Amino acid sequence: MSQPRYRQLADILRGEIVSGRYPVGSQLPPEFELCQLYDVSRHTARDALRLLFEAGLVERRRGVGTTVIRDHSAPAFVQPLGGTQALMQYARDARLQIRTAGLRRLEPQEAIRIGLNEQAADAWLVASGLRRNDGKPVALSQIYIAPAYAEIAPKLRDWDGAIQQLIARDFGVVVHRIEQEISAVNLTAEQARFLKAEKGGAALHTLRRYFDADGRLMLASDSTHPASRFVYAMTYHRES
Repeated sequence: MSQPRYRQLADILRGEIVSGRYPVGSQLPPEFELCQLYDVSRHTARDALRLLFEAGLVERRRGVGTTVIRDHSAPAFVQPLGGTQALMQYARDARLQIRTAGLRRLEPQEAIRIGLNEQAADAWLVASGLRRNDGKPVALSQIYIAPAYAEIAPKLRDWDGAIQQLIARDFGVVVHRIEQEISAVNLTAEQARFLKAEKGGAALHTLRRYFDADGRLMLASDSTHPASRFVYAMTYHRES
């Protein structure tokens, strides 16, 4: 199966950075020039540059352009800290390979962790699995989906994207607020086994809660990433 066009273009540009055609400190062609050079759409060019940014190879600044800052990829999966689009892109680039999925009552500690009453009576759809990027495991995730959307269960294994997008498509309900908690943890023996990592090794734990327009919890994700394979990235600019 061939790669999407934007990934092909990103690989071409990555090769040209490594070869020295675009050395560190130089500018990549703007989007409209990439469209002409490689006969691609503006959307394809933009997504290719985004992949280079997430790989830590370039920096993008409004009014300046795309600057090469490194000639080799960072060793970890890089996710920009941003809005909902960044989180949805993470779900596409680090796709969840589901191991188990089914309806069940939540344990009290689970309910409390995701922000529910510990006596929550309804069964939630719970999906567990491994997120991979380029075939490599980057996170162990457990997704909690509200009972109102449990009908999406048969579609989860084949869905190539964020689960909130599947809910929006099938139910017309979109995410209006996301809460995220990030903490440092150590891998348990079971987590290390699934992630092919060292037991007790450093890891990054993320808990995200997704709410609808009325403040109801739609879903929550509980993920653990080995520290050496995952980086959150944020760029700050001086305010005038």
